[in-house]
Amino acid sequence: MVETTNIEEIDLKTSIDTMITRLQTIHWGKNAGVQMGEADEKVNCFMDLLNVSSYSIKWLSKAELPETISRLTFEGSELWNVLKEIPERLSQKIRQAGQEKRLFELGDYIPELIFHPSYSHMVELATDKKSIEYLVGVAMYLSVMACTAELAGEGYIFLPIIELLEMGNLPLGLEGNTIYLL
Repeated sequence: MVETTNIEEIDLKTSIDTMITRLQTIHWGKNAGVQMGEADEKVNCFMDLLNVSSYSIKWLSKAELPETISRLTFEGSELWNVLKEIPERLSQKIRQAGQEKRLFELGDYIPELIFHPSYSHMVELATDKKSIEYLVGVAMYLSVMACTAELAGEGYIFLPIIELLEMGNLPLGLEGNTIYLL
């Protein structure tokens, strides 16, 4: 019996493996607090991909981190109304492709893979436990979302965010339609 190889399956595995490799090599927050115009461009590109035009970017210093994290909220955010739909849309596409088992595997594997390297870098950024936990959570969430997008065949959506992370900056979250960067 001749075995057939599904080229799409190989391409999908390669794209996910490539994303995982990229995530593993990130020095999380190496340029935290350093305002970079190129980082703004990455956020703008991400927003363009989502067809979101009503937002602003605010840069933070490391010293502002604990106070800012405590007030981040999704309430009244048009941006959040777009972002919150992404996980379900990707999951639905993955289920329709019969890849639900792989989605669960990624959901188990990626946070574990990212936790220790991101934690070791985040303790260099923040001194308070709440900030460290928050930053590590952001790293794990963005990593899972990037790999989920790859599995769904929509990896391009999170590429600007991955490039932002590779530059050493961190998207922290939202307050209304303001995106906070560190």
